[in-house]
Amino acid sequence: MTKFIPPRLRSRKLWMAFLGALLPVIAQYLTDAVDLVECLRLSAGICVTYLLGQSWVDARSVESNKD
Repeated sequence: MTKFIPPRLRSRKLWMAFLGALLPVIAQYLTDAVDLVECLRLSAGICVTYLLGQSWVDARSVESNKD
């Protein structure tokens, strides 16, 4: 079963980033304790952080493969 799932979708970091981006939206929807703009800003920050982190990891793996 897992051989049909691409490696990127099996990443725990991806799922934690997805949940981290989803939780502020759920919190705003359920409680209104978090402003909608702030909620979207938090979610975008988590997504950008994940993308930058993965870019850095990919760049490091390319550098190590050159040697």
